[in-house]
Amino acid sequence: MPMLWHCRPLSVWLPDLTSNSISLFPDSVSGFDMFSELIASLWTQLLVLLRPMLKWILRKVTGKCQLLRITYEEQPGSKQTKRIEKSLRESKSSALKELSRGDRVDVDEAVKNVIHQKDIVVDIHTKFEETLRRCLTYISGFNNLEALVEGHRKVKYSTANPEHEAKLLKLWELYKPGTKLQSRQCAQWGELGFQGNDPATDFRGMGMLGLDQLLYFAEKYGDEALNALSKSSHPKHGFSFAIVGINITELQYTLMTKRKLRTHFYNLHNPRPSMDAYHEVYCYLMSEFTKFWFKEKPKDIMEFSRIREKFRRHIISLLKDPKTTLKTDFQQQ
Repeated sequence: MPMLWHCRPLSVWLPDLTSNSISLFPDSVSGFDMFSELIASLWTQLLVLLRPMLKWILRKVTGKCQLLRITYEEQPGSKQTKRIEKSLRESKSSALKELSRGDRVDVDEAVKNVIHQKDIVVDIHTKFEETLRRCLTYISGFNNLEALVEGHRKVKYSTANPEHEAKLLKLWELYKPGTKLQSRQCAQWGELGFQGNDPATDFRGMGMLGLDQLLYFAEKYGDEALNALSKSSHPKHGFSFAIVGINITELQYTLMTKRKLRTHFYNLHNPRPSMDAYHEVYCYLMSEFTKFWFKEKPKDIMEFSRIREKFRRHIISLLKDPKTTLKTDFQQQ
């Protein structure tokens, strides 16, 4: 078991980051960011206007619809799946649009309909059917996972629910093995980085998702979780472990709802990821944020917002690489 440093709990200096009003993103943006967003917006509008004409020209020149061209131009992976998804989403056909949003798509039936609607000769374009089926399975799988995550987040922690209370006590046992909790509500929770005597109040922003992710980290990767907790108690660069953990839950949730995590999930072997697959990303983020925090060597806990935002940008930059999967060494074992 890693050695713990003993210092004053840092939650007293950390602002309440778990309420519904908290956002991961600063309200102010730089002039450069505003200008970049304006240019991007104008370019997007121009492409929207020109897209139908460009599609018509390409189809006449190549003799292939856009979906078919993508299967020839891209190799299997997140880039191909994203392009197929984008093509479906921007289609004039409401049925095709729905394929990019649905979480319970009958993939086999959908493939047949697309082949018929686009008049694809599968005897000539032999890879099209397999490629479209694979991409639709990944797209539907991601949409289904997003719905599962949202449902999980909406489950509020209730002190009247015995299952919720049991999970909270298990959290203490996993992160503080051998240390008896004096009572359900007490100052000891500060040793895990909660803000008060009753940690239930800290889960109001992310609901049971925040608690279950902290639990998953300790249950699946106990040594790594205890190591992160130990480092969070550093006398100079420490942070409130549980509150940061809940913030990482919010960060991941935001990346999910903004569909940034498609890169990762579209590169996994399983096209229908479960909540465990989602929690694996959380374990990666918790581990990497701990390293990132100490690399930044913050002067005090008030630098948390700056470092959190820098970390968010770092993760987004990684996800821009179409080959990215968010996994670290201890998850490869």
